[in-house]
Amino acid sequence: MKKFIPYLLFSATTLHTVLGVSPVMAMGCSSHSDKAEVVCEEGDTDCEEKISASTIN
Repeated sequence: MKKFIPYLLFSATTLHTVLGVSPVMAMGCSSHSDKAEVVCEEGDTDCEEKISASTIN
């Protein structure tokens, strides 16, 4: 048991260091390249406002 504790501490600190330093990349739904194009009817201001708001964000 005394030989096991140093290995356990070493592996725990190594794992903590690796996970703490590695960068995390979170990508939202807007990063998909195959988006469906929304077509609004002529004069439909609500639809046009939603599209302009979604392209800004």
